[in-house]
Parts: sequence; C-alpha cells; structure tokens
Amino acid sequence: MADVRLSQIRKTFGGHQVIKGIDLDIKSGEFIVFVGPSGCGKSTLLRLIAGLEEISDGTLDIGGMRANEVPPDARGIAMVFQSYALYPHMTVRDNMAFGLKLAKIPKAERDAKVNKAAAMLQLTDYLDRLPKQLSGGQRQRVAIGRAITRDPDVFLFDEPLSNLDAALRVATRIEITNLKDAMPGTTMIYVTHDQTEAMTLADRIVVLNAGQIEQVGSPMELYHRPANVFVAQFIGSPAMNVIPVESSGDRIRFPGGGEIGLPDHARNSGKGLQLGIRPEHLREVAQSEAAFTGTVTNVERLGEQAIVHVEIGKGTVLVAKIDNETSVRKGSVIHLAYDPARAHFFDAQSKAIRAA
Repeated sequence: MADVRLSQIRKTFGGHQVIKGIDLDIKSGEFIVFVGPSGCGKSTLLRLIAGLEEISDGTLDIGGMRANEVPPDARGIAMVFQSYALYPHMTVRDNMAFGLKLAKIPKAERDAKVNKAAAMLQLTDYLDRLPKQLSGGQRQRVAIGRAITRDPDVFLFDEPLSNLDAALRVATRIEITNLKDAMPGTTMIYVTHDQTEAMTLADRIVVLNAGQIEQVGSPMELYHRPANVFVAQFIGSPAMNVIPVESSGDRIRFPGGGEIGLPDHARNSGKGLQLGIRPEHLREVAQSEAAFTGTVTNVERLGEQAIVHVEIGKGTVLVAKIDNETSVRKGSVIHLAYDPARAHFFDAQSKAIRAA
C-alpha cells in the first residue's frame, strides 16, 4: 500500500515548461484518472511518477519516501503501456514471468504468481499460446498480468485501451474494474483521453490542461459542479452548452430574444456572464413554455436518443440530447426548455458562480 504525493512538480523540455507546478495527494488504494486534451501533460506526469522522465523541480513522495532519485525498478511501480510490448516469441506464461525471472525469483514462486494473475484476468486457458494467437484485448490483459505478478504498490496505466476497438474497450474496461476490486490496497493511476473510461473507473478524476490541474474530484462532482468552463465542457458528452447572456437586475436575456429569471447567486456578477446547460437537460416543449426557439441545423439519431443542433441566434448554436421520437428535421423550428435548477453560471473569467 502506498500514498503518492506530488508537491510543486515541474517538467521542462528544452526551456519549455510542460508541467507547471502540480500539487496532488493520492491516497493508498485510490483509483485516480488523469484526463485532458492531447498535449495537456497527462502522460508526461505519469512518466515522472514512474521515473521514466526526470523531474525538473518539486518533490515526489511514494509511500512517505522521497522518490525523485529512486530508479524506476525500485519505486514499487508497475506500468501498463498503450502498446502491449509483449515478446512475440514467448508464450503468455513466459511473458508474464519474464520480469520475475530477471529478478531471480524461484520458479515455483514465479509459477504461483503467474497462475494467480492469469486466473484473475481469465487467461488460464491461454498461458501456452503466443501473443499472435490472441486478440488485442487478450494481449492487453497479458500486459496487465505481467504487471500484476510484480506485486506493485502502485499501478500506472498509460491509455491501455486506445488501440482496441469499441467492443474490446468495453470488455477490457470491465476487466480493469474487476482488477480494481480484486486489489483494493493497490494505488492505481490511469491516463486516458476517453471520458467514459474516466467516469466509470475513477474514484477521483484529475482534469489537466496545459500542464496544470483545472479540478480534482469524483466523477459526479465534476459533472454536477465543474469549477470552470473548461471542466464543464470536457466532462460530459456532448459537451455542455455555454452561451453568453445579458443580465439586467433579476433577468437574463438569451441570444435570439429569450428571457428568464436570474438566480440570486448569479446576480451582480458583472459583464461577461455565461450560462451553461448540458444537452441532456434540454427538452422539447410547446412554444409557450420555451426558453429557446431556433432552427435545427443538424440531427444525429443514436437509437433511443437524438443529438439536435439548434441555432438560436446568429452564430449561437445549442446542442440538445432529446428523445429520438422527435419529428424535427434539419431546417425545422424547435422550442426548448430546461430546468433552471440544473443551470450553471460562469463569470467573465470562465469560473463557476455557485450558490453559497
């Protein structure tokens, strides 16, 4: 079991700072997910924890001990990469045991560890196969099994599902969930650009942007209480609608002419007020009930739901996720309403305005 603490961690490449003073405490046994857009620094941060990159400044503690100068193989860490990195000429058994063999672990102990990991990952029937005889999902499970045999204090996953097709991603994600339950004392840090993975796997999510942390919280905390527009639009699919509004006293006016009451906590917020509404919180209504009226510019039908793009004012488009039974088509007029209790407000600096 190991806590991981990052204190003012920085990383510079050729004079360019890519990690900009990260502070983060990860509790022993937590499943933490790093998310963010490409280039935000999430994989670099993982490699700093692993010891695959040198920390430019700051302190990394693992299990209460400074780890900055500790070599990767002495940090009590096992890492699973995006690529499977399996030896093609070795069987599944030999791939999973290879690190133990290098460490001169006795054969009986190696076999016991491999068999235990194989049973955990449903690989027992494949131990004598070569990697080329396995599916992509099975190969990734072998890579995970190889990490398990090391009995690490900390697991690091660097986008392990990104090379798999959609069905295999779902199946392997479930396997990782099961692994999390089977190893409750092991700290796990997982990098992904896929928010579905983040929302379904994480105890807490770390949202990164341009080498800095935007917000840390549980999946539902980030969904319901985003700290700013960046987090609000990164978490959730489709992204939250964020539109500029004009405020006057206790009323706000939308592009296109709609108007509605302004909650107390968002009054006196000055210029630059922005309203956020998640697509799933918009609903199609009669004109008399509408907060927004606009022209449909696109309809994406996804089985039971439809993603409807609606222009409510010049250059302002709302995205609504509504029942697929809707009769709207491209070019038709639609009326939309939302529950004011589900609305989000952001100031001119894009920070959330919250009720006390």
